[in-house]
Amino acid sequence: MTSEQKVPAPPSFENLTPDGVLTETENILTSTSALHDDLAARFTPSTATFNNFIRPIVDDTNRAACRLRLLTTLLGQLSPDRELRDAAHKAETRVAAAQVKILMRHDLASLVGAIYEREKTAPDGNLDGQDRHLLTRMHGEYLRSGSFLRGDKEREELRAGLEEIDRVRSAAQAAFTEDEGGIWFDRADLAGVLETMLASMPQHGTRVQVTFRNAHVTAVMRHAVSSETRRRFSVADQNRLPQNVTRLASLVALRDKVARLLGYEHYAALKIVDKMAPSVDYVEAQLDDLHKRLKPLAQAETDRLIQLKQRDYKEPVSELYSWDRAYYIHKQTQESFFVDHELLAEYFEANHTLQGMLGVLKELFGIDFRSIVTSVWHESVVAYEAWDIPSEGGKFLGHLYVDLFDREGKYGGAHHVLIQPGFAEENGEKHYPASALVCSFARPSQHRPALLQHSEVKTMFHEIGHAIHNIVTRTKYAIPHSRDFIEIPSIMLENWIWLPDVLIQLGRHYKSQEALPRELAESVAQTRNTNRANSILAQVQPAVFDLAIHTPPAHKAALEMDTTEIWNRTKRDILTHSLGPDPQDWGAGQARFAHMFRKNDGSYFAYPLSMVIAADLFSSKFAGDPLSPEMGKKYRYQVLEPGSSRQEIDILKDFLGREPSSKTIIDELSPGNEG
Repeated sequence: MTSEQKVPAPPSFENLTPDGVLTETENILTSTSALHDDLAARFTPSTATFNNFIRPIVDDTNRAACRLRLLTTLLGQLSPDRELRDAAHKAETRVAAAQVKILMRHDLASLVGAIYEREKTAPDGNLDGQDRHLLTRMHGEYLRSGSFLRGDKEREELRAGLEEIDRVRSAAQAAFTEDEGGIWFDRADLAGVLETMLASMPQHGTRVQVTFRNAHVTAVMRHAVSSETRRRFSVADQNRLPQNVTRLASLVALRDKVARLLGYEHYAALKIVDKMAPSVDYVEAQLDDLHKRLKPLAQAETDRLIQLKQRDYKEPVSELYSWDRAYYIHKQTQESFFVDHELLAEYFEANHTLQGMLGVLKELFGIDFRSIVTSVWHESVVAYEAWDIPSEGGKFLGHLYVDLFDREGKYGGAHHVLIQPGFAEENGEKHYPASALVCSFARPSQHRPALLQHSEVKTMFHEIGHAIHNIVTRTKYAIPHSRDFIEIPSIMLENWIWLPDVLIQLGRHYKSQEALPRELAESVAQTRNTNRANSILAQVQPAVFDLAIHTPPAHKAALEMDTTEIWNRTKRDILTHSLGPDPQDWGAGQARFAHMFRKNDGSYFAYPLSMVIAADLFSSKFAGDPLSPEMGKKYRYQVLEPGSSRQEIDILKDFLGREPSSKTIIDELSPGNEG
């Protein structure tokens, strides 16, 4: 650590009120609007330049984002105060409407376009690579937002459509956050579910409510002996949030209308423009190829589970139902690999596992996380400063917040919240990033600490991958990553939770304090490829669904689309298990497909295709020595640090020395490697 460096204050979460959130949001938006009015009035296409026009806009956008992300996204998803969450959702809607208005301003767009056209033919020394990349991205944003539409009718239709999209999206996201539903069972129906998990569920006499929170879903689907219990819960889970079925239908029609107003064939064609992937046709071909190559491997995996299921039935069994998968995979892991996931969880106490993970990241990337006491949005949240280790310069990097446990009003699932981006201020000084690692693990109880399943350890590694990416990025401008690049580093980091040495570093029994036995760690590692082909197909299916609903041949088809039929059809076509003998049990799972109600719509292909690239990165650069600090730092500086300062496919090609390949992941899953 260099004693001369002044550490910036972390973001403040104190003195936040609903009225204050809305007032501060409005003040920021008003200030931004005034800046844009001033710039538009002062410059003409011939006098506007990158430095006098683009740079002030970007600097203001970066500064505003640092506060608006906290006031909208973070508070809306994570605040324990219902009124604050409601205010944050209102603020988010106002921000979205303001953004639509900005990007539809023809005066601003004309000036950006003039600078863009002039710089295309200017000498290379006029702007550096990051400047040019920013200008290209900004110009594209204005083009794709209707600023060049000349007719008042079309402009008003577009504005209204974009604002309605954001309103519907916000309502759907609020429904996810506020969802406290579940299904009641007699206690006898839950035989097999651990008593410690049952104790965390609402009780009424001999009745127990299993909520739709992740920990409860896993507990029932993995452990409940009764197939009927698992079926009932699965059906209820698939049919929750019915209002989101209507919302998704509305969004599909609105998005299609917006895309066609902008001159695109469909919404997916609009969304692909700023991705690494060159076209929708390319993505569809990649997904189809992955499906065809994995389907036989996945079917073989499912056949083995059907054989296991047959032992529980006298009559012949030919199908594995959706509510059977987790149960029989758990059985298979216990019987074939001698891995008892409940025993294994006793070695992964949440806090110790977190510290172990931070230790792995220190060893691999040269980042030291130091716990600090500061304001947070909930008492269970812990905060850290991130520093380079001395050999990497000892510089301050940013702030990390960790919010691990489930609670009422918290957005379910796991994700990364980018609280503040990193960028260079106008005077050249670094503005430091802040990230939140967010999970929804079962809370510790009075008698037992929070113990993590191995799958939850994987989740934690994945989400901190996003945080690390934000914290180590070094760019002049806070340009968002492409959706099909941003998942690659996080999925790649999941590889480390299959390494015996890493598992031993993470694992310590919560009672005896004994380290995870090597024999158990090696047994876990051997399960790596068990049912992995099906796991990848489980990502291909929603990606195919996403493209299917966003590529209608005509707007009439978008208006008439049955998203439930498409959701279940793609599941039947792609997955190797049965949805059940009764179509009434298939449900409407697209209603809880959260990515369709965020800005990941039209882009879910990023997940399965990122799995392919991540496997290639790990196999080609880390497999020989996964904990090599030299390779870890090379990866940090060559892949993570550049952020979106240049074309991301070029970043990957430079690191690999070639084009990414899908060969690795198929080879890993070929017979003999499946576990």
